[in-house]
Amino acid sequence: ICFREKERFTPSVMWFEILPSYGIIVAAFMAPTVITYGINKLAFGKPFRRNLRYEFERLSYMRDQRLTGNAYKVQGLEAIKP
Repeated sequence: ICFREKERFTPSVMWFEILPSYGIIVAAFMAPTVITYGINKLAFGKPFRRNLRYEFERLSYMRDQRLTGNAYKVQGLEAIKP
């Protein structure tokens, strides 16, 4: 009887045994972000791309390209030449 009572209250899995599975899941979720960062850095020279999904964002991209010559360097009113 004592043996069964002791066995009942003993956890079958220790908390640290889930760490490898947790690491695999975290790595799987982080992989697309890291891979995209690397591809954009190699292909475009920048670690990010501007979102061009909506018309306002496309117009902002073209405006910044015209004003500064670089769409990724956002300038304010001082970039407008009189």
